[in-house]
Amino acid sequence: MNVATRIEIADDTPIIQAMSQLLLEGSRKAEFMDSIGAALVSGASLRFPEGVDPDGMPWQQSIRAKEQGGETMRDKGRLMASLSHNVLSDDEVEYGTNLQYGHALHFGALIKPVNGNFLTFKIGARWVRVKQVLLPARPFLGVSKEDEIEVMNIINIFLGQAT
Repeated sequence: MNVATRIEIADDTPIIQAMSQLLLEGSRKAEFMDSIGAALVSGASLRFPEGVDPDGMPWQQSIRAKEQGGETMRDKGRLMASLSHNVLSDDEVEYGTNLQYGHALHFGALIKPVNGNFLTFKIGARWVRVKQVLLPARPFLGVSKEDEIEVMNIINIFLGQAT
């Protein structure tokens, strides 16, 4: 994945305390981590229509969204559709996107021309020529409060199956 998120959870959190109660064998561990990964992808996807980061803060509206009356970061839906997860081990899962521009959208970027002195693009009906463009950070990966609740629900489901 070009942009993935890694979350380290402190040992004293309710999630780690609940996970320590799980005594899963082999394929059950992979199934457990797969469920968490799927939940994180789902949570991130649900934030796109709302236009918010994992902390619930609104993304800065894009010029395209203002001009067209659309949604920020949802022109054709490729970014949201590209979100996926990988189970890395019995206790690790990553989620993110394989789109090269995902990093710039998530963290922000200063875009400069590769060839020539100017970037030229159209905004509405007019053409614009600029030396650079500052793309604001619009974080779409991370763990929201809702994601934490969903992970706890998954842990409780696996705890219930283990008894």
